[in-house]
Amino acid sequence: MSAIAQLRPNTSGTPDPATLLAAVQACPESLAIIASGRIVYANPAWCGLWESGELLPETLVSAVPGAGSGKDCETGAERRFVQTRRDGTQMDLELACAGFELRGGKFQVVHARDVSRQMQAEKRLREAQGMEAVGRLVGGVAHDFNNLLTGIILYCDLLLGESEKDSRFHRHLQEMRLAGEHGAAMVRQLLAVARPAGNDSQVVVLNDVVRGFQDLLIRLIGENIVFIAALADDLGQVKMDPAQVQQILLNLVLNARDAMPDGGRITVSTQNQAGPCLTGRESESQIGQWVELTVADTGGGMDAATVARAFEPFFTTKNPGRGNGLGLATARRLVHQEGGTIIAESGPGRGTRVSLRLPRIQPDQNSKAPER
Repeated sequence: MSAIAQLRPNTSGTPDPATLLAAVQACPESLAIIASGRIVYANPAWCGLWESGELLPETLVSAVPGAGSGKDCETGAERRFVQTRRDGTQMDLELACAGFELRGGKFQVVHARDVSRQMQAEKRLREAQGMEAVGRLVGGVAHDFNNLLTGIILYCDLLLGESEKDSRFHRHLQEMRLAGEHGAAMVRQLLAVARPAGNDSQVVVLNDVVRGFQDLLIRLIGENIVFIAALADDLGQVKMDPAQVQQILLNLVLNARDAMPDGGRITVSTQNQAGPCLTGRESESQIGQWVELTVADTGGGMDAATVARAFEPFFTTKNPGRGNGLGLATARRLVHQEGGTIIAESGPGRGTRVSLRLPRIQPDQNSKAPER
């Protein structure tokens, strides 16, 4: 506060020091003054930004150009960095500073602003623009490509009906048909990411989807992987398209399978949850009742950098031809569409857990009974 108190009017009409101090105190933007690497003044907005009067942390001091070094601060210099709050959450900060001299001393006035929401909005905009470009590209070829695949599959069906079931030719035809189905599924998946489909949600119990899909999943993962279903007996209902739940479950289980080429264990579990949870808007936390579905594996796991990018469209760690990077991106969009959230937890040598939460539907919220 001493730096502000030393200010003196030098021209007619300049406010007196008390007026200047009151204006800075009332300023809604955070302001602090640094001298010799320490804070000599901070206004209430600054103190509020740093929670309970916690002023300038060491990480922020080091981010101020020239703080404590005796060097001049470049006027208007700005930079962004991530700061961890006391509760462990993180915020993106934008820092601007300017240097000035007063009575032979060198000072820096610093302004810090939380730009977390702005950066999240920019990220969503970039993703939307990318998906729009993909949508235009896919829309131009998907129709014709699906027509070609439909023709291939139909001719395979005709040949299968004319061939002997136990012959090698019949097995080859089945593989050809399966490849055509995979191609059609890939086009549908790409369209699902690029262009939001119509909402056909209905009340469903996730346990029913898992049980109805379990035999197929066991066949797909292979004999060297153990499949475990740990399903809660009292699991609540959620609102979602059952076909979309199947799509998400299939993606998660196949990702887990691919992470364990030498075998391992895949556990699909469900449970009811209550408390705060990030919604599909990614920046808002909502307290409520949730239903959680988790797919966990005992594979090699992922490092933090890979986990951070796991839900990006077209990002994949698989070898060429083994994955297109759309599975988790599709799952995130579908879950967010219903107001839920999906997260991945992993570490080298610790396997991977992908958990999705959907809002729990109370029985009186929808009269339509879940399909079983």
